[in-house]
This record gives sequence, C-alpha cells and structure tokens, in this order.
Amino acid sequence: MKDVILTSDRVIVLDQGLASTIHNKGYFGSFQDSRLELSFEEAAYLCEKKELPIYGRDGKKLNFKQFITYAEKKQRRFWTRYCVFRDMRSSGYILKTAFKYGGDFRVYKKGDYPGKAHAEWILYVSEENDSIKFSSFAAINRVAHSVKKRVLFGVVDNEDSVTYYEIKWVKI
Repeated sequence: MKDVILTSDRVIVLDQGLASTIHNKGYFGSFQDSRLELSFEEAAYLCEKKELPIYGRDGKKLNFKQFITYAEKKQRRFWTRYCVFRDMRSSGYILKTAFKYGGDFRVYKKGDYPGKAHAEWILYVSEENDSIKFSSFAAINRVAHSVKKRVLFGVVDNEDSVTYYEIKWVKI
C-alpha cells in the first residue's frame, strides 16, 4: 500500500484522510508538508489498536508482532520505550519525542496537547536493572529545570509493567 510508508526511522502516512483522522484523534505524529510522520512508538500503538495498517517495503501488510520485530532492529531500546509510551497513551497523556532535551519523551498533562500548552515533563525510560551515575542524574535535572519541565522516570520491569518516579526540586 502506497498510502502508508515504512522507512528506517518512522512511518509516513500519505493518505490525507487517514492522516487527518489519526492526527486529530489523538495528536499523533507531525505534519511535514502534506504528509503525517509518525514515530515508531506512535505507529506501533496505532497498529496494536488496529487503527493503522502498516506495509513493508515489499507491499505486504505487517501485523503488530512483525512491526515490533522491525522496529527493534532499527531502534535501540525500542520495546522498553514502547511499553512506557503505550502505558502513558492508554492513560490519556500525549507524548512527543524529547531528543533535544536528552530524554525519551515530552509528556503533556491530560487535556493538553502541542500547540495548546507546553509539555509538563521530560520522560526518561529505563529498565529496572539499569543504573544511572549521579552526574547524569544531576544533568537531567538541570536541563529539565532550565526548560521549566519536571523529570519523570518510567521504569519497565521484567513483566513489562511500568512504575513512574517524578523528581521535583525542593527548597530548604
């Protein structure tokens, strides 16, 4: 299908009707020219919900598992990031990438979305056995504080459940 294109780092929706429906339904993706570009996490979420057909370069429709296998080959930590993305989106939050802040996602408060408000949190995704150096932790907090966002860690356990930890500044 030529209306949904799978690239090495995103999924592009060319069909204007489908693109508008997807974007307007939950602020998925971003428009570049007249096409909707979805992150792999957004595409996987929509594919799992059966709201977006995804086709490989050979023109064959991919099921959810096939798409996940493809995405895992292309992006490091994809499944861990997807577990957090799915959990947050299912709870009503809008997520966008946060690479320029050094995080995984920007998270908007429920009811907010890009263009209406600024993201509330920078979300960092990790697995339960990961560790972080104090200097990295301090840097994460400095960046978030400088852009007026709070820090949120999404930690995925071995059963793919997510626990969240919010970091706040305290004045003593």
